[in-house]
Amino acid sequence: MTTNLVVLGLNAARINVKVNPNMTILKVLELACTKMKLDSNDYDLKYHNKILDTTSLIRFTNISNNALLELVPVTKSRQDSSVGILLQIEDGSRLTGEFLSSQTLWEVVQTLLKENTISYESPAIIFTRMEIIGKEQLQQKTLKDIGLVSGKALLRLLNKRESEDQAHVYVPQERKPKLEESTDEHINKKISKISPDNSITIKHPIIKEKNSMNDEPMDTEMDSDDVAVKTKPIDKIKCLKNLNDINTSTNKKTISNEDLEHFKNSISYLDDRDTLIFNIMDGTSVLYQDEGDDFFEPTVKDVNLVLRDLKNSRIQFEDGQLSTSAMREIEKAQNILNLLHKYNKCIIRIHFPNRLVLQTVFKPTETILDIFNFIRKYLIDESLDFFLFTTPPKTILKPEDTLLECGCVPSAMIHFSCGSEIDHYLKPELKEKVVTACQASIAAYLVRKERIANCSNNESSHNTEPGPSRTFDDQRQQASSSQQNNTTANSGKTPKWFKPK
Repeated sequence: MTTNLVVLGLNAARINVKVNPNMTILKVLELACTKMKLDSNDYDLKYHNKILDTTSLIRFTNISNNALLELVPVTKSRQDSSVGILLQIEDGSRLTGEFLSSQTLWEVVQTLLKENTISYESPAIIFTRMEIIGKEQLQQKTLKDIGLVSGKALLRLLNKRESEDQAHVYVPQERKPKLEESTDEHINKKISKISPDNSITIKHPIIKEKNSMNDEPMDTEMDSDDVAVKTKPIDKIKCLKNLNDINTSTNKKTISNEDLEHFKNSISYLDDRDTLIFNIMDGTSVLYQDEGDDFFEPTVKDVNLVLRDLKNSRIQFEDGQLSTSAMREIEKAQNILNLLHKYNKCIIRIHFPNRLVLQTVFKPTETILDIFNFIRKYLIDESLDFFLFTTPPKTILKPEDTLLECGCVPSAMIHFSCGSEIDHYLKPELKEKVVTACQASIAAYLVRKERIANCSNNESSHNTEPGPSRTFDDQRQQASSSQQNNTTANSGKTPKWFKPK
């Protein structure tokens, strides 16, 4: 924020002027000329070889703090001229008038409002970001002080007290401390929740007084009629223990590995591809076991892998060159090999228009034609003409393409569509084998879990220490060797104009 400006005078004198964001350039000019004993109407201020507008505010001029402004003579002396004022009052009406720039704001208010000025206890004028509050300040400020020397301007008049100008500070209310319930009352409430059938009526409530110095020991006897219990007496400690067990069991939202194996054995697959059918509108879902904090902490193996990738990227950026078509083909083939090495199975879900989904497992090297043949086995009409597509964007799959080429690895949602609308696409006996979406998710998770276990075993056999990547070097060597072969093949032919010495 600009707080100080330096004005360079005609005789190379430097004048410091204290400013604020709501001060106009004209006010800065007047303060500088007053110190130099000059007439402000005969001079202008220049900043970076540009004459500043005297009516603009400091906050809108983009002038840095302690900036150097140059005082230059004007081509035409400024004179007091009339300013068109449009005064908007609180009810929304506007009053207009012509005033000289040397007139004060209070004169403007009195002239336009006339007798209505009495209703304003603390009048305030708002112009752009400036607020002039109170009758005394309005009598001191002129139109020229707020940067109005010509043209027209809109002023807002409000009845605003000085206390209302303070910042609105939010003070949160103090929370009343909760009175701690006694232990016996707390236990009785929990017991009543866990066993609503066992009604316990206590006519004499238990009151425990703490920190009482004048209490005397006192024997109290309770008649058998005072407490009416319909069932056997309940051990409160055991009830609390059972209550905690029930709370933990009801709040359990995760499924352990044993539960996953149990679900796997309970699922009945349709074929050897682990095919399942479920309804996508089934709202059931599964939340797997939450990982602990140790799972998210990086290990030495993770750091080595990150360092290796950073080294590879650095080598490619530093030693990289324009890639040729041969290099791009090699890189594409290598990416395909990496996917084949990483994913030996891919989960495919075929979404039918009637909200039924077939979930199955394919190999990445299988084609879309294999999926067509797979779907026909479960259709009512095996001769039905249909096509498959993925979204977004809608891309119709070609039968000759592989799943890897279509981007369906490691998983994909493929949509089924045909020319005519049919109520039922799949065989009716499949309705009895529909599983829940939860079971389908568990089956897909088990396939991914098997893949992750295989990948971890393969990575453990390889060296994970960070080292320079040979991939990019191999690509360059292969590309250069192909270029050398081309040059050697053409080396037998020489142009006619070439004459060796």
